[in-house]
Amino acid sequence: MRRTLLPLLVLVLALVCAVSPGLGASAAPAGAPARPSPPVKIVAYYFHVTVRCVTCRAIEQYSRDAIDQGFREELKKGVIEWRPVNVQLLENRHYIQDYRLITRSLVLAKVRDGKEVEWRNLDKVWELAGRKADFFKYVQANMKTYLGGI
Repeated sequence: MRRTLLPLLVLVLALVCAVSPGLGASAAPAGAPARPSPPVKIVAYYFHVTVRCVTCRAIEQYSRDAIDQGFREELKKGVIEWRPVNVQLLENRHYIQDYRLITRSLVLAKVRDGKEVEWRNLDKVWELAGRKADFFKYVQANMKTYLGGI
């Protein structure tokens, strides 16, 4: 009897969570204020394809680490957002034209009141991929420039 009820119980629980998001594990505590989106933020996109070489993976990791280490508070506050994006997926192919991508890239985009107002492709990431300290300086300097305009 228990074996037949368990799948039914799982299905019912899934349906209840789907129609009552407050019951889900990721819901904020009752009465907790929603974190407002900052009026200006920087989105750091790492654009890649499905199959990636060692260098592509290193560029993504170095980019993420440079931002994490240099801008921890801004990430927590939502002023900086990290978004890896696979441009081979159909829904993401528009980014290739949007940012004139020719290879895997790190792009910083300034977003004001939900609209992108400026972007920069950090094209030296390939050149600096073998020099981690220089890579970090390059990414962090560009991020500081963008944050300075906020």
